[in-house]
Amino acid sequence: MCLLPERHEAQGHSRGAERVGADGSQCPPSISVPLASRSDPQLLARFYYADEELNQVAAELDSLDGRKDPQRCTLLVSQFRSCQDNVLNIINQIMDECIPQDRAPRDFCVKFPEEIRHDNLAGQLWFGAECLAAGSIIMNRELESMAMRPLAKELTRSLEDVRGALRDQALRDLNTYTEKMREALRHFDVLFAEFELSYVSAMVPVKSPREYYVQQEVIVLFCETVERALDFGYLTQDMIDDYEPALMFSIPRLAIVCGAHLESRELKAACRALWGSRTWKQHMEAHA
Repeated sequence: MCLLPERHEAQGHSRGAERVGADGSQCPPSISVPLASRSDPQLLARFYYADEELNQVAAELDSLDGRKDPQRCTLLVSQFRSCQDNVLNIINQIMDECIPQDRAPRDFCVKFPEEIRHDNLAGQLWFGAECLAAGSIIMNRELESMAMRPLAKELTRSLEDVRGALRDQALRDLNTYTEKMREALRHFDVLFAEFELSYVSAMVPVKSPREYYVQQEVIVLFCETVERALDFGYLTQDMIDDYEPALMFSIPRLAIVCGAHLESRELKAACRALWGSRTWKQHMEAHA
């Protein structure tokens, strides 16, 4: 499932690929030292060449008139997003290695629909942040776009700081992570997590904390019901392992009854009125 803005022209796409400072000025060139080959497995070396490829695609995309050659523009946009995915993937590996205890929490990701929880989500988010920072509207959601635009601008600036710091370090020492680099990575990680939650929540339905809590409670109730049924001999492990249809349909109803039996006299009385004198096992057998 794609979460990108509906329309994105060639201009403005690669603002994040330019080496500029926070004030808009051109960054001074780094002191060059011999760099490892493209096959070097070290993370900083891999990042350097991945970032170089991204800059090359961005430069070609900026120089292209998308209206005159829309097919070439579409191809370059796809290639640009692929390069962004690769760069972000390496940055994540670097963060896992140099700030493993300081990563921003991402427990909220479990609330996302399955169709958007894929490997290239991070690249889509980066692309979306750049489009928002350039003034685009995401999927006709004008209010949400305006609310997220300051965060998108801050995120793209932070990512530029990270890319600059990593490139400079790659040209100095591939085996060292400086404290300045670690601080830039921590700041970027927090901003990216905040933008991820905001952006995805604006694009697709995301469960609220209350809805997620209720879902967890239901899961726990179902598990406790099955355990209780096994203890009393109402079910067998073979029935559960075989995923018998009758059992799978019965578990939710048994869970309701179990909760009523253990927690509420009123509900228990209502169940007795509904079932008469039948036992739990008899009810399950009646619906098998």
